[in-house]
Amino acid sequence: MRIMYTKGRIQVLALLTAFFTVVFSTVFGQDPGQYSTPFKGVPDTRDITMYQVNIRAFSPGSNLAGVTARLDEISDLGSNVVYLMPVFPVGTDARSKVASSASPYCIKDFTAVGAEYGTLTDLRQLVDGAHSRGMAVILDWVVNQTSWDHPWITQHPDWYVRDANGIIQQLGSYADVAALDVNNVDMRNAMIKAMRYWIFAANVDGFRCDFADNPGLDFWKQTIDNLRSIKAHKLVMLAEGERVENFNAGFDLNFGFKFYNNALKPIHAGAPVTNIQTTTDVEYTYANTTQQIARYTGNHDTNGSEGTPLEVFGGTAGVMANFVVAAYMKGVPFIYGGQEVAFAQRIPFPWDGVDIDWSQNATVTEEFKNVIGFRNSSTAIRRGVMANYSDLNVCAFTKIAGTEKTLVFSNLRATASAYVMPAALAGTYQNAYTGATVTLTAGATLALKGFEYRTLTTMNIPAFTRIAVSPLNTSIVIGATKQLTATVTPFAAKNQSVTWSSSNTAIATVDASGLVTGIAKGSVTITAAIAGNKIATSAVTVVEPNRFTVNFFKPAGWAAGVNVYWYNAEPAGSLPSPAWPGVSMTTTGDGWYSYTFTNISSTTVIFNDGTRQSADLTRNKTGWYVNGTWYDTKPVVSTNTFTVNFFKPAGWGAGVNVYWYNALPASAPLSPAWPGASMTTTGDGWYSYTFTNTDSAVLIFNDGTNQTADGIRDKTGWYVTGTWYDTKHGIAMSSATSTLLAVNSAAKAIDDGAQTATSVQLFPNPAKDNVFSIYLPDLPENEVATLSVLDINGRIALKTQVHQSATISHNLPAGIYIVRISTKGTSITKKLVVE
Repeated sequence: MRIMYTKGRIQVLALLTAFFTVVFSTVFGQDPGQYSTPFKGVPDTRDITMYQVNIRAFSPGSNLAGVTARLDEISDLGSNVVYLMPVFPVGTDARSKVASSASPYCIKDFTAVGAEYGTLTDLRQLVDGAHSRGMAVILDWVVNQTSWDHPWITQHPDWYVRDANGIIQQLGSYADVAALDVNNVDMRNAMIKAMRYWIFAANVDGFRCDFADNPGLDFWKQTIDNLRSIKAHKLVMLAEGERVENFNAGFDLNFGFKFYNNALKPIHAGAPVTNIQTTTDVEYTYANTTQQIARYTGNHDTNGSEGTPLEVFGGTAGVMANFVVAAYMKGVPFIYGGQEVAFAQRIPFPWDGVDIDWSQNATVTEEFKNVIGFRNSSTAIRRGVMANYSDLNVCAFTKIAGTEKTLVFSNLRATASAYVMPAALAGTYQNAYTGATVTLTAGATLALKGFEYRTLTTMNIPAFTRIAVSPLNTSIVIGATKQLTATVTPFAAKNQSVTWSSSNTAIATVDASGLVTGIAKGSVTITAAIAGNKIATSAVTVVEPNRFTVNFFKPAGWAAGVNVYWYNAEPAGSLPSPAWPGVSMTTTGDGWYSYTFTNISSTTVIFNDGTRQSADLTRNKTGWYVNGTWYDTKPVVSTNTFTVNFFKPAGWGAGVNVYWYNALPASAPLSPAWPGASMTTTGDGWYSYTFTNTDSAVLIFNDGTNQTADGIRDKTGWYVTGTWYDTKHGIAMSSATSTLLAVNSAAKAIDDGAQTATSVQLFPNPAKDNVFSIYLPDLPENEVATLSVLDINGRIALKTQVHQSATISHNLPAGIYIVRISTKGTSITKKLVVE
């Protein structure tokens, strides 16, 4: 759906740019005041490591605050530009009055934060937090479309692409959005004004421009020139496009569509590794010395439609072998949130409904940190001159800057490859990740396992050193201990010695190994430091010992014995979860069972008998659980059981419910929402329901429409026409009722016949809205059947003729009828219920 750029547009580019420049000084005088101080740490394009955040999947809250909470982890990965997917309100389709696709790219307000993500304050806090950690923030920006309920639809219909009749058109195949006319001068200026708003109002550092290949270059030239006229800000402008001329419009970065689609994926399928150089030459056709390609192994689109990077590249090893090429060869690395923990679940359009599990695959995270960390430390990798020495299977290249020379070998095959060393690469180097000395000999064979990569350098030692502490947050009980772990990378770093300290030893102490001991209630910061003033911290909360007992009343029908299973015990790790079905509870009499937890602040429990089970219940204090409710004090629980029986009156609909309230004692089961619980038919017009653990309740029998008066009951009984009986009451049947039962019995026998069940259908049955349909598949097309509807007294209430199928309209009162279908050779009877 991309619009191809043509050379003819270049000829008018200068004239259009000059024209639109005249407009700049008169349109943007109403910029909001500058929030905070413009960020001075926006990186040179060549030094960027970009991290894409899908807000909807990033945290359980799917909001900006959830992103802010993980900024330390994003920074520790080595990222310096955070790219947020759209933060704006999602619109609806005003044409059909139904919700839109829920796509975050269906936008109804370009200058507001969508309520699902939070507020402007939340966005500002995220940007402030990123800036304080040395990271820039760019927003995902949409210039080609709006939602159908965007105010521009009614206020400025001329700002949209319209047909000959003036009807606004959708954007390509995307029915949920209306296509903006990017050539409209007023629309352009409004769009630029909206982009400027965020630079001032939220202090953002640039934009990732969606579907950037659609507007002409003159649009982007005007837009980017205008934004860069805000001299206090250095901006990062990323085109989500593969049009090589995008660099001519002023973009810093083009998206690596070609690198991913024309090189990495075909190579993984067997194409020669030389495809990378061919693709690179095309991608950089118009790039200057600083403009770069953002090279990815996955993003939100590929993840949802093609599969996770793990699926596309055959597992973690395949992902990392390709990521090294993306990060080191030529371009800047692009990471989609979740890759660093090898999150294996797809996040499909509209990129929600899934929460990334950040607790997994810590070794993968460290591998990403090592690869990115070396890039961040190496001038040669980021800015050096590249020479390609690849063969058909191994991507091999050097990067040289000054006296620093780096060699990279990445086997992009799942099987082993033998790489013959060129003379130009012979020499002695150090492994960039371990510091081990490596000597390469011309003509020698370098054996690489499937998806193995090696990075060698002439740097004396790895120049980057990082320290991380795990866990980042934890709680311990007074008197208990918790082991913290410090990880220094790379392994070859000389300053491996770690020193530990506590911000308040009266609350918690820490020894030389990182073992923390809780002293008193409160919170402290435990710091791990290495030479060079590099530190990492863990927030530790010390809590008082907690002891609480959960008590459970066993419901009727449960097997002997009750178990309690638990998980998510807090503090984390204080009480491992048992194997299902958990631990046996202790019987305390009168149907109660108990279990006592010690030295934990809370946990989630599931009471069960090995087969039946309660809901998942979180508890942090002593309590008694009965009939779906927790009590802080022991409730009075009845052991009384009684059954109510109800005779359905004539004219009631199918089925009977019982609704109840004011059940005693307070621990008795609560009634479901109206119309209550379905009663069980016991034959001859009777329905029953059994109450357990209930002394009494006020009852209302009903069919959802008809209902009895409110009546109280505390023992088994039979209810007939307004009267309770303590023993089953005989019901005298009228002759009409007897006839009806006989007819019903006959109709059922006919219905159960194999021939009728397969050849004649009445639907719907029960019939509603004064209409039902009949289907006679065995009746010849030219033959007519006579259809008669008889009431319970055998009188014909309706008679007509039908062919193979027909819809019958009627004015029959609610009740039970017999439908007789007569043809030349047969007569079939069916039962019909009319509601």
